[in-house]
Amino acid sequence: MSLKTLTRDTFNEIFEANSDRYIEEWKEFLRFPSLGAFEEHKQDCRNCAAWVVAQLSAMGLDASILETGHQPAAYAHRPAKPGQKTVLFYGHYDVQPADPLEDWTTPPFEPDLREGRLYARGAEDNKGQVMYVLKAIETLLQNDALNVGLKILIEGEEECGSQGLNASVDQWHDTLNADILMVCDTGTVRSGIPTITMGLRGVIFMALTLTGPDHDLHSGVHGGVCPNPAQGIAELLASLHDSRGHIAIEGYCDDITEPSERALELANEIALDPNEYRTDTGAPPVGGERDFTARERIGFRPTIEINGVHSGFGGQGTKTIIPSVAEAKISSRLVPGQDPDRCLNLIRKHLEAHTPPGLQLAIWDCMSAGPGFRLDPNSELISQAHNVLTELSPHKPAYVWEGASVPIVSALAQAAKAEPLLIGFGHDEDRIHAPNESFSIEQFRQGFLYACLFLSQL
Repeated sequence: MSLKTLTRDTFNEIFEANSDRYIEEWKEFLRFPSLGAFEEHKQDCRNCAAWVVAQLSAMGLDASILETGHQPAAYAHRPAKPGQKTVLFYGHYDVQPADPLEDWTTPPFEPDLREGRLYARGAEDNKGQVMYVLKAIETLLQNDALNVGLKILIEGEEECGSQGLNASVDQWHDTLNADILMVCDTGTVRSGIPTITMGLRGVIFMALTLTGPDHDLHSGVHGGVCPNPAQGIAELLASLHDSRGHIAIEGYCDDITEPSERALELANEIALDPNEYRTDTGAPPVGGERDFTARERIGFRPTIEINGVHSGFGGQGTKTIIPSVAEAKISSRLVPGQDPDRCLNLIRKHLEAHTPPGLQLAIWDCMSAGPGFRLDPNSELISQAHNVLTELSPHKPAYVWEGASVPIVSALAQAAKAEPLLIGFGHDEDRIHAPNESFSIEQFRQGFLYACLFLSQL
């Protein structure tokens, strides 16, 4: 088959002819309980990486395992034809924990296809999205329709901060060097609307403990006298924001790089529908800074979120105590201009200064997973991607500055000297990181068509 005949319709015919095989191989991928953060799943991760390498080798690529000091990565490469660019495709094979297991309709690592959706942990994030790109590359190689050079890097620790890859990329400049960094670990603003993710926020984490008495105390005998860690941690966490939802830490937002007028215009073209948001999440979109639109709060503003608070008694009935300890976990999403280490230090200083009298503060488990970044909406690469997406859908492609993080993308782009391109086909209904995660066959098909068209037209 010649390159000229490989149109959208032809790629769709190829998908229909091979979809049963694609789904079965996708299921094989999903059966690995590849939890990169857990020592007991270290061998599962290694087995999964080896499976990916075997897939890449079967496609005719030069594939191997790259050791990172933590979970291994799968890597493959193919040189460019003369005068052509090189694309580095990045994805991850590790997945989130499946807890709580009792909330799954079917076991999380036994893929189940029902009503056009494949259910399993990792079905969308990120094994489903990796798989449609691999099948697109396979198709292009089989039809001699790939002119660009190709490098593929599938890592095993994205869900826990990419520690191994972060420690390795500075030594892998030649291995990773490319013109375009292609990432499909993102989603669409809503079903059916193709979306270009124009930026991601960075993220930092920390945990804190407030300690009061050396054991739980009777709340009647000691109430009103002994400082209460549960009350103290509520006061401490409340001090992080003012009454308008702004971060109240001195200097935290001083270095923010403000978005361009063009970026603000594109981001607000598709407003976040409050009714749709409430339907999807069960809550209205009223959190955060009240002086910005929802799209601006998600894409261009930093946040500090309380991820968990634990103290005292929470069981059935009553237990009238002053607890001896209270704990909380915090994460902060960062925007361009904010230095992760500086922000961690500012949070630490704020918490120390606002610790209630009589309580001892300990801060631990601090980690930076990387800064935020934004792309140029006027770049040639974005224009090429926009043209491809218009072939896939009657809807105008959306531009989104995403609030989430794929922490390794900034480091990879810098190491590879490549321009990032983030286009994925995830939906809210996929329930990533939650029980009953799924990805529809239609989403998989759309991703396959996008990857075929984009790579073949470069």
